[in-house]
Amino acid sequence: MEEFTQSLIRLAAEKGMDWLYANCSTTAQRGALDWKGRFRDAVTPLFSELYQRVADGTEAKIVLERNSRPDYREKLNAELAAMGNSEMWRAGDKVRELRPENWKKEA
Repeated sequence: MEEFTQSLIRLAAEKGMDWLYANCSTTAQRGALDWKGRFRDAVTPLFSELYQRVADGTEAKIVLERNSRPDYREKLNAELAAMGNSEMWRAGDKVRELRPENWKKEA
């Protein structure tokens, strides 16, 4: 994710996904070709359900209901803290610390 957000997404926005794909290693290209169908098949039901829930108002109803509760901020902060303390988020923090622009300068 760190590589994606730091460089790949910028290159995709600037030059397009076709350019990005053409400039990946053949190993990455092979992996994309071999796995694209399985990823599509895995996420299609999730996106279909999400689109339906947006279209029928379910998602808006959930947001309005939860944000209207007196303890919404407390519960939201707890959920965000759990995500922030997850292994993936902690690993991201460590990776960002390793970037040269984030190195601590000695006084």
